[in-house]
Amino acid sequence: MRLRANPVVVAGVIGVGMPVLAAGVIAGLTVDDGGSGPDSTHAAASAKPTTAAATNTPDAKPVATTVADPEPVGFQPDSINFVSATEGWVLGRSYPCPTGPCQSLRHTTDGGHTWQQVALPAPLRDAGSHDGWLKFADARNGWIGVGNKLFSTHDGGTTWREADIELDAVVNGWSLAVTDGSVHVASVQPGERTVLFTSPLSRDAWTGPTEIPVPGAGGPHLTADLEVAGSRAWMVVTNRGQEAARLVDGTWAPWKLPCGGNGPADWHALSEKRLVALCGRSGPYSDGGTTTRLMTSTDGGVTFTETGQLSPTLTADAALIAADATHLVAAVGERLLTSTDGGETWTVGYTAPDRNWRELAGEFVTETNGFVILARPGSTQLATMMLTTRDAGATWTPVAFD
Repeated sequence: MRLRANPVVVAGVIGVGMPVLAAGVIAGLTVDDGGSGPDSTHAAASAKPTTAAATNTPDAKPVATTVADPEPVGFQPDSINFVSATEGWVLGRSYPCPTGPCQSLRHTTDGGHTWQQVALPAPLRDAGSHDGWLKFADARNGWIGVGNKLFSTHDGGTTWREADIELDAVVNGWSLAVTDGSVHVASVQPGERTVLFTSPLSRDAWTGPTEIPVPGAGGPHLTADLEVAGSRAWMVVTNRGQEAARLVDGTWAPWKLPCGGNGPADWHALSEKRLVALCGRSGPYSDGGTTTRLMTSTDGGVTFTETGQLSPTLTADAALIAADATHLVAAVGERLLTSTDGGETWTVGYTAPDRNWRELAGEFVTETNGFVILARPGSTQLATMMLTTRDAGATWTPVAFD
């Protein structure tokens, strides 16, 4: 989502000539055209599908059957977020649960060495979804998205309430980003309308929607990804293809993505000027490339240059987790690759137990300490596991919660 969306904490505010919403927030973002400015504990034990021996009976032909993957047990992490090198949260699901997947929250104050369970109110605990994500702006203000519902806390997770925001029930994908004084939700509404909602960080007072001129890109499973860095913002709407916009001089304008019409498999704004993107997403609108490669922009996304090769083939499932411009981790299929030179060279730091595992969420809390959540579709409920690294991705170990 990306939310996965991996929302970010930044300075500035998003909008189209929007007024000041809180102290310290400027009225309009200014973006030049590239001038001198720059979402285990029982680590998801997953069995490979196996084929039972055919059984002969006088009245039946031999039939091959497939043994189902075991259902998840214990805490299954889905989303992670840290507000400092020591304090962070993980949202996930606990099994068994009489109502289906029960949302469950874990909290750490020692950098992830130990985790404590945080109580959730019934409406949030029983939301019954395995696509949840969370984002905290600081130690007190945070948000959890489950399905098409948004919950907020303003006391560090002690209490949660459902946000009064007009997210239509048919919205398929949305993301959240926070600035110094505001929180912003981007979503694609019915009719392929891309919009923004805004609220102060410390209380629920949502305004909007504000229309953003990004086409819906066609198809039934639209997602909107929003990233902000300083006074700049970027929006990408994904489905069959990708369409995008970025904030230029306080106004949203079309943004030409790298990688052709398919767009990048993943992308991040590391600063106002530096953006990174993974090209190699297969689809009908390819740019003609045949490899999975890293593209880097140093002018706010106006131009991109290839800066590294990750795989000799196209990869449908690829994600990027950046500690900074130098230390990068990429999830390519079932492998985690690491780079300590800005993406010029890559080495394999981890290979999942089988080829069905994919990156679900990840975050670095320092240039060397980070976490990644891997998911294995196949069971009725999504099996996941979380890994941690203390050496910038060179090695990874499972995280135990219970």
